[in-house]
Amino acid sequence: MKLLSKRISPILKYLLLFNLLIGGLGASTELVSSDRFLFKIVDQAVSLQDIRYQSRNLKALNCIYSDAIVIQFFDKKFISEFDNFLNKFPTKDEDVIRYLHAHEEILKKTSLLFKLLRYAQDQNKNVSKDLSKLIQESAKANRCNLDVLYKDTLKTNFKSLLEIELYLRARYEGQLQDNKKNIEQIRSSFDLFIESLNKQFSHEFYW
Repeated sequence: MKLLSKRISPILKYLLLFNLLIGGLGASTELVSSDRFLFKIVDQAVSLQDIRYQSRNLKALNCIYSDAIVIQFFDKKFISEFDNFLNKFPTKDEDVIRYLHAHEEILKKTSLLFKLLRYAQDQNKNVSKDLSKLIQESAKANRCNLDVLYKDTLKTNFKSLLEIELYLRARYEGQLQDNKKNIEQIRSSFDLFIESLNKQFSHEFYW
């Protein structure tokens, strides 16, 4: 699988997130946290926090539905590699660029995940209430990470991952059934789709 890569000058970019917490009339506390942009898909910057959310979501999806096409597509070992990449992410600015270059392959796979998220969003594969309820029940029954749930529904970024699954299932389910769900037998078809996706959505790494 060949990914297109555009590199920009080694400028570290930050996203400052400000949350104002109001404790009463005239009283307020300002909570400031920082997040780092790692790359951009077309016109959308993706931060370290965005990536952490999707790492959590992939693990939850694998727990809820281990046969999910999106999990098969990336391979289960990607989940642990992804988690390891995030857990060891440096805190010092001077270490970040070296770290990103040393983990270029995992970064490329991550950018592909976010291209799929962007593409699925454009396809309007909405998660129905019935499917949302089924996912909630499965998450609880399998003792999965319930952080992907929100009240009586699912968190938005987890729904986005499920939208990828719905799209891939609609596109490839027939072929997978014919091949007894062996995704490697239709890998060439996936690769053509990825090539098309890379032409449609450009990306830039921030390093």
